Amino acid sequence: MCKQKQKLFWAGLVVMVLGAFLLGACKDSSVGLKFSHRFHIEEQEATCDDCHKTDDDGNRLAATMEQCQECHDINTDEPSEECLVCHTPQSAEKDYEIEKPEKPGRYADLIFSHEVHADFKCAECHQAIEKEKGLSNGPKMPLCLKCHKEQDGPLDCESCHEEIRLEKEPESHHKDWEAQHGFASKLDTSCSYCHTNRQAFCEKCHRTQKPKDHIFSWKTTGHGVEATHDRRLCANCHDAGYCIDCHKRQKPVSHYRGDWMSYQRENGHGEAAHRNFRSCNVCHETGECMKCHKGIVLRKK
Repeated sequence: MCKQKQKLFWAGLVVMVLGAFLLGACKDSSVGLKFSHRFHIEEQEATCDDCHKTDDDGNRLAATMEQCQECHDINTDEPSEECLVCHTPQSAEKDYEIEKPEKPGRYADLIFSHEVHADFKCAECHQAIEKEKGLSNGPKMPLCLKCHKEQDGPLDCESCHEEIRLEKEPESHHKDWEAQHGFASKLDTSCSYCHTNRQAFCEKCHRTQKPKDHIFSWKTTGHGVEATHDRRLCANCHDAGYCIDCHKRQKPVSHYRGDWMSYQRENGHGEAAHRNFRSCNVCHETGECMKCHKGIVLRKK
């Protein structure tokens, strides 16, 4: 029975690996196509103009079946299993219907003209497109801003966005945003688009208002552990002298335990020093240990 389970395990693992390989080689798209830019550009040496034609307004168009038929032998009257090389099974169930790709959420209100940017090469905006295993998500805003600044392009919101404005809060800033914004700001650099002097904007509140975790018990039970994990976070408001001023006058809570000076490491100061000796050095010099430990032989376990 165990051998049978082991065989099933390895068979399942092989299926997972093969599935991951196939999905990675050519990503499925919600529009009903499986398409790899990397395969077409690097291996087939296709160019942007081969697939993306330009309309009368100077905008690039998505590839159509006509463009695909220039390279692929496609019989639209008699679909076969070969169609599944490019079409998803969901598309096949709908007579190989292709849905029009929608703009990703962050591009929903974007105003953009390929004609205005006609002097630029495609790769300047669609960087590393030759490495994409699926459809391109388009350039991100930092790249646009960098180019606009270098080329004296417009930097106001109205030139590129239909709704986004400096004076209008994004949808994310509603509900419990005040409680969630700290974590969100670590994951997203877009804060600086509206809050140009980001540090000054943050300090305006955080220099005058305590964080919500700085409750009554914070001083006695919480702050030491947090400072050990991420001292840089504390440094946003407190300098090193702030800690020293308090700890030079007041012993840490742990130092009042009856077994704090025990020679058994797991019972007191020895364990704490072994775990994080740097915290001891905030108040104590290394040589101070030898005042007690000189001449004392500690048992090794």
